[in-house]
Amino acid sequence: MPKRSYFQDIAGVLGSNVFTLFTNFGLVILLGRMLGPEMYGLYTALLVVPLLVVSFFQMGIRPTAVFLIGSGKEDENKVVSAMLTVLIFTASTGVIFSAVAYFFVGTEGYTPLLIIMALLTIPMRLTSIYTGGVYLGKEEIPITNMMNWLTGLLTLVLAIIMVYFLRMGLFGAVASMMLANTTVAVVAISMLVRRFKTRISLGNPLIGRMLKTGVVYALSFLTIQLNYRLDVILLKVLSEPREVGIYALGVSMAELLWQIPLAISIVVMSRSANASDKKALNQSTARLLRISLILGLIISAGIVVLSPWIVPLVFGEAFASSVIVMQTIMPGILMIIIFRILSGQLAGTGHPEAAIKAFAPAMVLNVILNYLWIPEFGARGAVMATNISYAVASVAYLITYSRITGMPVKEIFRFGKEDWSFIKRFTDRIKKA
Repeated sequence: MPKRSYFQDIAGVLGSNVFTLFTNFGLVILLGRMLGPEMYGLYTALLVVPLLVVSFFQMGIRPTAVFLIGSGKEDENKVVSAMLTVLIFTASTGVIFSAVAYFFVGTEGYTPLLIIMALLTIPMRLTSIYTGGVYLGKEEIPITNMMNWLTGLLTLVLAIIMVYFLRMGLFGAVASMMLANTTVAVVAISMLVRRFKTRISLGNPLIGRMLKTGVVYALSFLTIQLNYRLDVILLKVLSEPREVGIYALGVSMAELLWQIPLAISIVVMSRSANASDKKALNQSTARLLRISLILGLIISAGIVVLSPWIVPLVFGEAFASSVIVMQTIMPGILMIIIFRILSGQLAGTGHPEAAIKAFAPAMVLNVILNYLWIPEFGARGAVMATNISYAVASVAYLITYSRITGMPVKEIFRFGKEDWSFIKRFTDRIKKA
């Protein structure tokens, strides 16, 4: 039995995510102000390649570790040892793969040192992601939360020092990202090896099982991230760095809306791996989805109304064009909430292929629409393509979820008074405190 309620776990993850949201928001403000649209565009485009490579070379190890440890059928020490062995392979391969990718994408505007620092973020991010899966599998969610908020906090603090005070520009921005991820990775791996008896060995039988399951998860994560970030790469190729900066800032601000469903999906994935009552799990997930959509609508309305005043005030008139990006991408951002919530359950119960089936066709559509619309409309063309691809992917995933769980779509969206019962429980706890 879990030691905490759904509400407690979600509140913990959400608190971590909200803190990270504020640190990320501060980072975006700092870099936007200090770098300007063109350099901020170069910064965003530089980090897209490592982000996509990390998405693939996660190899689904995090949800696989959640599943193996959460099920209690495998020795935890062997699971952790297999995970660390795989980490060595995926981290080194990911760096090589990214270096080749930079060659094809283009390195105009970047020094070799900038590229090296961007490459170094790959093994560090993979380390944090892999180790987080161990603690999610054991339902020790606060430890995973710590890795999350600590990375955001360190990145912001280092960026303030290197970009604001030392005026190190693009170099300082990338260096702060690399150093923050390195620090958290060292903390994460030291905690892991102190707790578990680990042994790096290719003879561990769980390695093959992890990789076999992980390939599907890897393709799933890559397909999803390509839908999220491919437009940045295409903007860099088909447009100019300023358009990339305008688009990236608008989208990054809009995506802050995902913090609530992201917190919920992490808890749902952890609980799904340990759940025995699947019907109750389906009901809980559907209820969380309905609540998230209502909250998302309220927050998105606030963003649409306030962004024309907030963006120029906070980021400067140079980013005024990001307002229309932020406003028009809201329908797509809201649609992805459906995927964010439902994917937590299917990933935790061993169904990563569902995301591939939903997002692969949407990715192809996204590429086609970007090629058609970016040359003429720039950042606005990328937004239109993103909205359509997000909608197609989310609807496809919803149908797939309904088929796998046996829960009709109408039931998933059937609102009831019990959806908001957590508010009464929360107020009752406050009164008792």
